[in-house]
Parts: sequence; structure tokens; C-alpha cells
Amino acid sequence: MSNSPTYRVFITDHFKKQLKRLFKKHRGLSKSVADCLDYFEKDIAESIGKGVYKIRLQGQGKGKSGGYRMYIFVMEVDGYLSPICIYPKNEKENLTFKEMAEHLESVKRDLGDLINNLT
Repeated sequence: MSNSPTYRVFITDHFKKQLKRLFKKHRGLSKSVADCLDYFEKDIAESIGKGVYKIRLQGQGKGKSGGYRMYIFVMEVDGYLSPICIYPKNEKENLTFKEMAEHLESVKRDLGDLINNLT
């Protein structure tokens, strides 16, 4: 059992669009994503900086090249965790700084709206 904090997971529309495209081809991915978010541990994720972590997800019986990369944004102060983006490793090795900034900006905007509505 882990002593890591439990986060409130917030899935943005931006991330849902990415998942919708992937779920059509890779039905088993939904459970992997859900498990990863529910049991997220910063200690086993790769820190990219500024609260962003990279997770490697295994594909269904396709070996390393058939896996996925998912980037997650963690807001420690408010206790929120939000996936930023996900993509198959065989389509793209890494995100560029510009791509990451665009994804992160969209997620932060959605999280800001959520937090403002709660207060």
C-alpha cells in the first residue's frame, strides 16, 4: 500500500478528444489510463518540471514500441491531478516544448475554471 497523497482527478475536454481517437483503435487503453490516474505515484513517474510528469503505459501485448506516453499535471496545493496528453510511442517519440506548452495551457485554463467555480 502506498503512502502517496490521493489526488482529485480532473479530465479536461482537451484530453477527452485525444482519448476518443485512441480508444477506437485500442479498447484496452481505457483501463490502463484509469488505473494510472487512480493510483498515480510521483515517485515512479518521470518529472518534467513545473508539476508535469511523464508516465509510460504498456500497450496490449505489443512490447515497448506499442506503448503510450501520458503527461500529467499535478497541482499540489489544490490536490488536483489532470492528464495533459497521451499518444502512442510508435507515432511520436517525445513532445516538443511548444506542443507541451499548448497542451498545458489548455489544461490549466480548464482547471482554473473548475477551481473558480468551487470557490
